[in-house]
Amino acid sequence: MSMVVAALDTNPVARIVLETAVLFARLTGTGVEALHVRSSPSDDVRMLEILAARCEVPLRVVQGPAESALCQALGAPKVVAAVIGARATATGRRPVGRTALHVLEQIDKPVLVVPPDAVAPVAIRRLLVPLEGAEESSRSVLEQLGPLLAAEVEITVLHVFTEGTLPTMLDRPVRDLDIWSKEFLTRHYPSAAHIELRLGAVAARVAEVSGEHGADLVVLGWSRNTSAGRAAVVREVLGASALPVLLLPVKRLAT
Repeated sequence: MSMVVAALDTNPVARIVLETAVLFARLTGTGVEALHVRSSPSDDVRMLEILAARCEVPLRVVQGPAESALCQALGAPKVVAAVIGARATATGRRPVGRTALHVLEQIDKPVLVVPPDAVAPVAIRRLLVPLEGAEESSRSVLEQLGPLLAAEVEITVLHVFTEGTLPTMLDRPVRDLDIWSKEFLTRHYPSAAHIELRLGAVAARVAEVSGEHGADLVVLGWSRNTSAGRAAVVREVLGASALPVLLLPVKRLAT
């Protein structure tokens, strides 16, 4: 059976990670499993056992080191996606911790990243899909998302323009952008409920539009490339979002 795997650590974020994983498994029509990597056989996992039992989810405990053990477990063919905590505390200096970043870079599967200050939603029904850049990269994100969903959701596409990507030759900006947005959805994601066009920094527009539409989940594509000058949008959104962020590994994504 296909599985969503929730990677749990022994910190308060574990509860939110597991509850979010249960909801995400319903969204994808899969089973769910909790996974903990312990560095020593003497590590106390009773809190995780209680949490897993409360959520009616099996808990698998494996031996570390954490990064390699996680990547091996999440790379199993039956695993369709992983759910991980971004970091242990909301005041961390980086958008994600070292272990989470290693998983994101190494696993060629969707990874749902849960911020430490997130509140687990009652259900995942409204998805916000921010896009930017060329249509090729936007199309790749939407093509990745569709096959993952097994339940009905309401999708709002947020297309954020920069000064460099704003369409040129707009004789009547309001009318022409309305035509552009309808054509974009028709070509790439006709089942989306809404499309919002905004100008500016992606992270700020994501917070703005997610509040307006009551989003439960933010969906981003990324290239799994964290070298200098890359993945700026992903870093910004992960650092600022109070919502879980689903990262879809896509090729040639302009971030």
